[in-house]
Amino acid sequence: MEKVKAPVLARCSPMIGGQPHVPPPPGPMWTPPPLAPPSAAAASTPLLGGLTAPRSELEPDVPTDPAAVLDRLVATIVDVRSALLASIDGFGLARSCSMNDEPAHPAMLAAAMGLAHQLVAMGGGDRLRQLVVEHDAGLLLLWPLADQRVLAVLASHTVDQGQIRSFVGAHVAALAGATP
Repeated sequence: MEKVKAPVLARCSPMIGGQPHVPPPPGPMWTPPPLAPPSAAAASTPLLGGLTAPRSELEPDVPTDPAAVLDRLVATIVDVRSALLASIDGFGLARSCSMNDEPAHPAMLAAAMGLAHQLVAMGGGDRLRQLVVEHDAGLLLLWPLADQRVLAVLASHTVDQGQIRSFVGAHVAALAGATP
């Protein structure tokens, strides 16, 4: 039997001191850059590892808001703690409500991706598909998305990485910034 958290799609509002906490509106750090207008060339959606799939093969009820996708990821996959979507140049684009709003996080992701690409080249590879960093508090999983974005997921050591990868693959259109 598969372990699955109860699906929660609404933005979280944890209780603090008996009163519901309403998180402050995202600052300018979380304002995504404007997307390019749709074109005929955008007939397919970029997937992980540079693969593409026609949009018709994607789930019809996939949320288009990246923050909602990240919240769904945290809510539905057991042992996932939080998630962050950033541009490869270090700007935050979206985060799950369980992720701290730290301006340094997207910058650290950009630095980690730069180092990871150098390590891939040093090892004779030409494409980074996934980076997993194991540390005493759990795992940091990083995926490059559509050459311009990076997804970071914080999880425990016991998380089913295949389940996360399947989830990300099913929601890559919203995460990579593809327009419907």
